[in-house]
Order: sequence, then C-alpha cells, then structure tokens
Amino acid sequence: MFSTIKRLLSYLRFYKKRFMLGASLLLLAAALELTSPLIAKQLIDQVMTPASETATLKTMRLIQLLGGYLLVNLIGSLFRYVSLLQLRKMSNSIVKKMRDQLFQHMHQLPVSYFDQIPAGKVVARITNDTEVLRSNFYVVVISNLLSNIMQIVGAFIALTLLNPTLGTAMLVLIPILGVWQHIYTKYASRYNLAMREYISQISGQLNEFVQGMAIIQAFQREKQLQKEFNETVDKWFQTGRKYLLLDSSIAWGLGNLLRNSTILILITTLASFFLNDRLAISAGLLYAFIDYINRLYDPIEGLVQTITNVQQSLAAGQRVFEFADQPVEAQQTAQMDIKEGTVIFEGVTFGYDPQQMILHDINFQAQAGETVALVGHTGSGKSSILNLLFRFYDPQEGHIYVDGQAIDDFDRHSLRQSMAIVMQDPYLFTGTIASNIGMNDPAISEEMIIDALKQVGADYLLARYPEGIHHPVVEKGNAFSSGERQLISFARALVFDPKILILDEATSHVDTETESIIQKAMTVLQKGRTTFMIAHRLSTIKEANQILVLDQGKIVERGNHSSLVQTTGIYQQMYKMQAEQL
Repeated sequence: MFSTIKRLLSYLRFYKKRFMLGASLLLLAAALELTSPLIAKQLIDQVMTPASETATLKTMRLIQLLGGYLLVNLIGSLFRYVSLLQLRKMSNSIVKKMRDQLFQHMHQLPVSYFDQIPAGKVVARITNDTEVLRSNFYVVVISNLLSNIMQIVGAFIALTLLNPTLGTAMLVLIPILGVWQHIYTKYASRYNLAMREYISQISGQLNEFVQGMAIIQAFQREKQLQKEFNETVDKWFQTGRKYLLLDSSIAWGLGNLLRNSTILILITTLASFFLNDRLAISAGLLYAFIDYINRLYDPIEGLVQTITNVQQSLAAGQRVFEFADQPVEAQQTAQMDIKEGTVIFEGVTFGYDPQQMILHDINFQAQAGETVALVGHTGSGKSSILNLLFRFYDPQEGHIYVDGQAIDDFDRHSLRQSMAIVMQDPYLFTGTIASNIGMNDPAISEEMIIDALKQVGADYLLARYPEGIHHPVVEKGNAFSSGERQLISFARALVFDPKILILDEATSHVDTETESIIQKAMTVLQKGRTTFMIAHRLSTIKEANQILVLDQGKIVERGNHSSLVQTTGIYQQMYKMQAEQL
C-alpha cells in the first residue's frame, strides 16, 4: 500500500511549481475560513448583544465586521478556486504523462504477455484506472487531505484558545476517530479492490464480445453471453451495495451521531458551568464553540470519505503499476545491418511453455532471394518458426542467423526494419488507405504508395474512390473485401522494401478468382527477397525453392515440389487430397 502511494506521489515532482502553488493557496483558504467564527463571535458580542441591551446599534463596527467577514470568505473562496484549478491542471498533466509511459511500455512488452491477458484488461489499465487516479487521487485526495487536516488542526487550536479545558477535552475524539478509520479502511479496501477487478472483467468481456459479434450472432449465443455478462455485472453490483451500506453507516451515520453528541455534551457542560457560576460565557463564545465543532466534524467526515478515494486510487494504482512493472524484452544496443537476407536455423528448440516444446532441433538454410515454404498440419510448428524469425519469441536452444549474424545479439527493431509480414487475416487500422500502407512513415511518399498499389494490382482502388489513397478506412477495414485487404497489406509490405518477407497463409481467405490476383501480387513481392511462406493450398508453393514439411515440431521432409510429390510421405498425401477436391 505504502509503496503504491509513494509511487503515485513521485509524479508530483514533474509539476512541483503547480503543486506548491495549489497546495499553498489551499492551505491559505482553509486558514482564512477558520477565522470566520471569530469574526462572527465579535459581531455577536460587540454589536448584537450590546444593541439588545442598550437599544443602540454600533453601525460602523457592524459594517467593519460584516465587511471583514465577507472579505475573508471571498478571498478564501478565490484562493480555493485557484488552488483547485492548479491541482486539476496538474492531475491532467500527470495522467497524460502516465498514459504516455504506459503506452510506450506496452510496445516494449513481449508478445507472450498479450497471449496471457485479454485486450480489454490492458485497455482498462491505461484508460479506466488512470482516470480513477486523475479524478480521485490527484484532485480529491490531495486537496481534501491538505484542506481537511488544516481545518481539523486549526479547529482544535481555536477551541483550545477559546477555552483550554474544553479544547483539551476535545482531544478524546482522536482515539475514537482512529478506531473509526481503521474499521472503515479494513472493509472499504476489500470492496474497492473487488469492484475494480469486476470493472476490468466487464471491460474485457465487452471488448471480446464486440470483436466477436459476427460469430456470436452466427451461432446464436447472445442469450448465453448476456447471462455471463449479467453475472459479472451482478457481482459488481452486489459488492457496490455492500460498500454503500458500509459507507452510509460508518462514514455518515456515525459522523452525525458523534457531531450531535459532542454538541449536546458541550451545551450541557457549559450550561452546568454557567448555572454554578463557574463560567461566564457569552452568546458569541457559545456560537464560536458550536461553529468550530461543526467545522471540526465536516473535515473529519470528509477525511473518512477521502479514505474511500484513497482505497479506489490504491486499487487502480496497484493495477496500473502491476502493468507498468511487467518485464520488457531485453534490448541489445548493437544494430543489425541486413544486406542479403540469408537465414539459417541451427538446432532450434522452442516451446511457449518451457515444459512443453513445440519445435525440436530445427535445422535449415535459406539463401538470399530464395522462397521457403512451410507445410504441415495444424499445430505442427509452422507459425512458431516465423515467430522466432521475427523475434517475437526466443528459442530455448539453438541459434538463428541472418547474414551470418546471430539475431539474439542485436536490437529487435533493427532486425525487423528489414522484414515485413503479410498475415492470413490482414489488419487495417482506422485511418486512410495511405496511412495503412505507409504507416505514417514520413520517409514514404504518396508517389511510393501509389506505385506499390499499382505493382500489386490494386490500383483499381484509386479509381473507385474519389479520395484515392486518402479514402477513409474504418477499424479492421471491414468495408473492404478479404482480397482487397490482402492487396493493401501486400502494398504495405512492398513499400517498406524488406530483405526478408513472410507470407502467412496469404491466400487462405480468398476465393479462386481473387487468388490469381493475389498470386500475381505475391510474385511481385517475392522478387529479390528471401521469402517464407505458410500455405495450406499447395498449388501456391509449386515454385518455392525449398519446401519444409513439419510434423509435431520436426522437419520430416524437405525438397522442392517436384521431388516431394514423387516421395511417399505427408506432402504427397496432402497434395493428392487437395487434387481430389478440385
């Protein structure tokens, strides 16, 4: 808990001046507001009481005290406004910085992390949890703590100065408040942590449901998923209800009971002293006592309420820092320079789970400009080889060399700068055709983007849309056909001019007519590049220089198309099955 608070407070150092200004003005505002009862006391004792006795009103003194009362409260309100404005600006700046850091950190995390956590939870940490910190911790908690503590200390001092005996007696409230806060904190923290987790689950479910809406409706799973969603929301609701019961009974109910009891005891004690001639108390002094007691309990209740914000902030902060503390990929400083694109796998063994290997002793060599096809049944390890080549993962054993350089000795980004990938289901980002091809790289001109589209046979898109390459693209490019999305992704790969190209089942989601267009585009893409292809349609890899057939993570056959169809084995069997289906 304390480490989380310490880390949250550490962000204040980036905006010291704004924080100091806001905090100073807030303390001044609280101090000024504490003088109001003293002015009111003088107004009652020096003006109102004498006027009732002598029927003479001290007009000038009345104007002075009323003017002073209004001025003090006006200046206090102005200070409080400016202080809260500064603190809110500071909180916005802090959360912007925090989100920038989290977003940057996200890109440094290994791909394996995103295999284990739903996208919705990552989104919730960067958006929802940081918003809780902005609105709760950096505004409410800090401002309330400073203001409430100042008012509590000031009220105790004022009560002691007015009457040392009664002021000292009020100190009995401190242990009562300590027990009050302990009980409240114990249960409130439990409920707040649970509620933040349920909110994260709700965000994750919504993200998953939106992404898979077509499948949900196709298989008519709306009612089942509605039930699952309702169950999560109901857990959040029930936890929230328990928290509200705790909050209303301890934070508010007990506060009013203590406040009214204290005022009753005060009035009874003062009346007893007065009747026994042990205390001569004026109406103004009585008013000041009651006012300060109210001013004492208001910040006390506010302080207990602030604990709620602290608990919510701690829950959000823990989740944010848990994400921020995820270990990033080890970065090497050496920059890889790929000139040819020769690739060698040497004794590579790998498993996503170290206890269960997916690839076993993989050995092969791809010469510069060659096309290597990876073939095998689902789960044989084809995609794992390409994941290792891209260094999304590193092997447990063996080495991978590009142009004779061990890739794990170099910076990942320098390796990937000379590589490009076309997925079987290409992803298009919200933006334009141009931004999806050039990826907003300033080094890529519009002319280069148009030329790439022409080379892959997608220049008809320019004629279809009046905006040309500036035609808007919605999320995932759903307005385009599968073939068109594929062609745009081909143009994206081509415009970056990679030395090594990876085609991951690039024709699996297109029809036969579109496949011929894709094949021509693939021929353009492969020219002069070392290409790795995963293909289920063996007709697309007949021209590959070498074909590697994988089974259960091992290379069981290798050769070109002509030699493999003549050899009894997996490749021949797969080819015959596909030929019979045509």
